[in-house]
Amino acid sequence: MNAAGIIVEYNPFHKGHQYHIEETKRLTGADYVIAIMSGDFTQRGIPACLDKFTRAECALACGADVVLELPFCYATGSAEYFATGAVSVLDRLGVVKSLCFGTETAAPVSLFTETAAFLCEEPPAYRAALKRELRTGLTFPAARLSAARAFLPEEALSLLSSPNALLGLEYCKALHRRNSSIRPFAIVRNGSGYHDTTLSATGFSSASALRTLLTPGASFPEEFLSGLPAPAAAILRRKPYAPLFAEDFFLLYRTAADIAAATGALSSYADVSPELAARLSARFPACSYEAFLEHIKTKQYTRTRVERCLLHILFQLRKDALERFRREDTGYARILGFRKSATPLLHHMKTAASLPLLTKLAQKKTRCTPAENELLSFDITAADCYNRVACQKYGVLLPDDFSYIITNTTSG
Repeated sequence: MNAAGIIVEYNPFHKGHQYHIEETKRLTGADYVIAIMSGDFTQRGIPACLDKFTRAECALACGADVVLELPFCYATGSAEYFATGAVSVLDRLGVVKSLCFGTETAAPVSLFTETAAFLCEEPPAYRAALKRELRTGLTFPAARLSAARAFLPEEALSLLSSPNALLGLEYCKALHRRNSSIRPFAIVRNGSGYHDTTLSATGFSSASALRTLLTPGASFPEEFLSGLPAPAAAILRRKPYAPLFAEDFFLLYRTAADIAAATGALSSYADVSPELAARLSARFPACSYEAFLEHIKTKQYTRTRVERCLLHILFQLRKDALERFRREDTGYARILGFRKSATPLLHHMKTAASLPLLTKLAQKKTRCTPAENELLSFDITAADCYNRVACQKYGVLLPDDFSYIITNTTSG
């Protein structure tokens, strides 16, 4: 049984994602593709424009065989935490033979694995150079790139400055640290770049570009739906609500930050440094989410960093808990949906996996350790919050997180 893994967000699921699934099957010869996907909040620190079950439904309709939820604590972490958590789950399933990731560069996968090994091993001279660069006030990504110039070839340096390639590096680092038998594959991105906000006339438009077409409170425009595969567009046309935006959570973010500041707890939360805590503690008028971000962010503390901090403060994710989860390899395989044709794979996973396999959250009582239940509690709280905001805005109840699972009967 040959299964390939992919690590995704699908915010939203677009034509490039369908291409990724198709190429994964072609390159690896896999019988099944398992997608591990962020839940209702993403690695950039923002709420997904669509709930996790809708995005999983789109993925299953367009070629994925099983969709798992990446635990909130990893899904909303830095690239390293994101990759560590996702690779851990895929590796511990016991059925995944390959991991396929997208990249902006046509570099061979060997360049990814060799560069990843160097960054994992951190030779003393490189480590000293990195410390020197960090002392100059550079952000960690900029300091790492500068320090690596004396040790890595130019083509390897390009991997450190491209979003998808950088995530691919982190996946390879995670595989290296685990001494995993999973084989990585790099798939060259087809169409627009990761951050490209311009719609593509010939290739595949990026998720960033498609999200610019969404308007708060409005339904999905046809121009947006045309950038999605036909099965995904059909699913969204049936939905009785429109997307959610970070602005919808602004009052919650601001209130949580103010309460944490009043108790002196801000700097205990993941991604919140003492300097950033001081900026968040300062009282100032801000009537919108964008105005709030503009006041808080700096050259060192990027918008994405601030948005992740706000999420972690809201859901009370502390630094020590996040580090403990990673150190203890805490995880589970929470199934959001699957194709009926993947039933043999699920049966095999039940015996092969070295972590709890959950089809319903009620199973956590008997299948999860206290640490796994603690990790899972963040997923439950995040989903509850997302669903309540959606209900307040649109008057629609989203699927019950404790009992809902998608069963897709599409063949092939």
